[in-house]
Amino acid sequence: MTFHRDKKKDKEKVKEKEKAKEKEKERDRDKEKEKDRDRDKDRERERDKDRNREKDKERDKERNKDRERVRDKDRDRDRDKDKDRDRDKDREKEKDKEKEKEREEVDQNKEKDDLEKEGEKDREKIKDKERDKEKGGDKEKDRDKEKEKDGEKEKEREREKERDDKKKKDKRSRTPPRSYSSSRRSRSSSRFV
Repeated sequence: MTFHRDKKKDKEKVKEKEKAKEKEKERDRDKEKEKDRDRDKDRERERDKDRNREKDKERDKERNKDRERVRDKDRDRDRDKDKDRDRDKDREKEKDKEKEKEREEVDQNKEKDDLEKEGEKDREKIKDKERDKEKGGDKEKDRDKEKEKDGEKEKEREREKERDDKKKKDKRSRTPPRSYSSSRRSRSSSRFV
């Protein structure tokens, strides 16, 4: 009977050993699966990193493009500003030239008027002389009167001329040409450098 019992025990032991072996195999399989999963996760992580690197590169490219666009716009804006500034300077120069022309014309007209008045005066004197010859008698009195008249006219003309000159000076001193003042400014600022 003990023999039978021993046999039974042996069988149980063998079964237990087999079960243990099976469990061991299963554990090994689980470990392998776990390793495989970990490997897959690592691969996936690497792929994600690569993708993210690519995305970052793309983003950087876009950022650089945007920066370039902004730089180009700024450059264009600056160029336009320079053009506008040059155009304004040219306009100012033209205005100054026109003002100068007008001044010259006024001066020339003034000279013409003066010459015409001088000519008129000379004609008056000639006429007066002729009248004196015709009259004969009170020549000296008439001459004195004429001289007085001429003197008064001359004084009036002088006063008018002084008034006109004064007005011109006032006008010029109130509005100096911009190109002159700006060039003075730039000269004075360069002196301090």
